[in-house]
Amino acid sequence: MRSLLNTLRLTLKELSAIRRDRVMVALIIYVFTAATWLVSNAASTEIRDLAVAVVDEDRSPLSHRLTDAIRPPLFAEPEVLSPAEAARAQDEGRYVLVLSIPPGFERDLRAGQAPALMVLVDATAMAQAGNGAAFLQRLLADELQRYADPGGGASDPVDVVFRNRFNPNLTATWFTSVMQLMNNVTILTLILSGAAMIREREQGTIEHVLVMPVRPHEIVLSKILATGLVILLASISSLVAVIHWGLGVPVTDSLGLYALGAAVYVISVGSIGLLLATFTRNMGQFGLLVIPVIIVMLLLSGGMTPMESMPDWMQVAVGIVSPAPHFVAFAQSVLYRDAGLALVAGELLRMAAMAAVALAVVLVRFRKVLAG
Repeated sequence: MRSLLNTLRLTLKELSAIRRDRVMVALIIYVFTAATWLVSNAASTEIRDLAVAVVDEDRSPLSHRLTDAIRPPLFAEPEVLSPAEAARAQDEGRYVLVLSIPPGFERDLRAGQAPALMVLVDATAMAQAGNGAAFLQRLLADELQRYADPGGGASDPVDVVFRNRFNPNLTATWFTSVMQLMNNVTILTLILSGAAMIREREQGTIEHVLVMPVRPHEIVLSKILATGLVILLASISSLVAVIHWGLGVPVTDSLGLYALGAAVYVISVGSIGLLLATFTRNMGQFGLLVIPVIIVMLLLSGGMTPMESMPDWMQVAVGIVSPAPHFVAFAQSVLYRDAGLALVAGELLRMAAMAAVALAVVLVRFRKVLAG
């Protein structure tokens, strides 16, 4: 009981320190409101108003028909250019796609030959180039099919019907908003937990804490609990106010289960932040050390690229050393698919195990730092 009271008092002290730090409070508010909103709306891989140019060397009714088929909202109104103008414009980065219709295209098609359409793709815009080229290819194929069979009598032997679950309209905002929230939780938990320790050293208040009748584990737990409580409340508020109400993302009603998983996650990430802080002496060193850790955790979390696209050994390694992929899988299952506790218990247990190991390591390391 005495240890719990000491931890509670130290946690209140940490919360008071956070409250007095106006820059930190402003940063937390900005990250979980404006930053989440801006990134969710701006960072989109959806194809919309994609710049397309057409080099029409056929000048036939079919070539005009194909040009007219390229229309908003997927594509901007295409501009007809000469070959030299199109090459120069794509070199300048003004067009992602350039459709080239060769001379005699309609004549050759009517003669039963197999004329070719060429699409030049600016592959430096990877997501837009890949998706845009696929959409344009499908659009041209459908238009040529209608031209060859105006009555629509021919049909495929198999009718494949797609039904998109959990995101029927394939709206990128539904995905990017929640993933941005996950990234914010990871970044701020790592930085704030480590900064709490560095701040004590730089201000010289760590000596005051050491002369108090408290134990090292009470100090560590108080810093993790204070940081975790602030981040947890901020993330839930952002999920409801910004993502659900503001962006219209239909997250499920499993906020209680999400809060449980997020609490376990912030404990594990906060422990990592404190562990990194024990290897540094000031905020400059801590910043240089935490940046590569944040980059690796975010890029290999499954929130930016699918885990299945990584090599098998990488998936295993990341799943062992980082709690981020487990939290991303947990959050997507709970918020999107309305998964119950039974379905996400495995991810919760893995995060809890990582939190326990991280806490044990940081306690051992923290005792060595205090002894030094």
